[in-house]
Amino acid sequence: MMEGLIYKTQPYQENSRLLFVYTPKGKVTLFARGAQKVTDRNRIIGQYLTHISFKEYPNKTFYTLQDAQLINDYQFLKTSFQKTQRAALILELIDRLIIDQMNDDVVYQLMIDALADERITQSSLSFAIKLLKLLGYGIDLNPQEKQIKGINIQKGGLIYPQENASVDLSAKDAVTLLKLYAIPYSEQETFDDEILKRIIFFIDQYYQYHLNIQLKNIKMNE
Repeated sequence: MMEGLIYKTQPYQENSRLLFVYTPKGKVTLFARGAQKVTDRNRIIGQYLTHISFKEYPNKTFYTLQDAQLINDYQFLKTSFQKTQRAALILELIDRLIIDQMNDDVVYQLMIDALADERITQSSLSFAIKLLKLLGYGIDLNPQEKQIKGINIQKGGLIYPQENASVDLSAKDAVTLLKLYAIPYSEQETFDDEILKRIIFFIDQYYQYHLNIQLKNIKMNE
């Protein structure tokens, strides 16, 4: 048996559905026969943002969903539009940026742990920062001098008083960014919304500059 998280779904044929699933071994696509029918068991199993287990077919990335079991339907996230949107940021990153053979077991566990944290806004941002290093676009947060001005997006790291580069994130917020990157979700202190809004703006701009993508679910609702 294999486990995975459904990060995207798509209607298929008359009554079925394709489930795009991220697993510890990478992405697979499952054909959920009859999942569009109201009375079919696969309709409940085959929902977006659902953690399931299923029969694995080694060395295949497309096959029919069989022996499916529900692990977590994340109802605590789905009952709130804001929480669902924050979770959607994590799944958007998986959908758009995860490619073959890139430490899938590590990324998968980071994803599952982020979704399990009740502070989903904070954990989703922490996931986005942690993912950057695995994608090869990590932010250099190791200080080379005692004093820093902050972080510059173009440089991709810390800048110092003698440098003319613009400050895209203050030195104080750089400390917050470091904590979100280096500390496991459950061990992080809780940051207030104003700090997180600045982190959101920075992450949004950083992804646009370095990966040339605009994240649809990054914004925080007022």
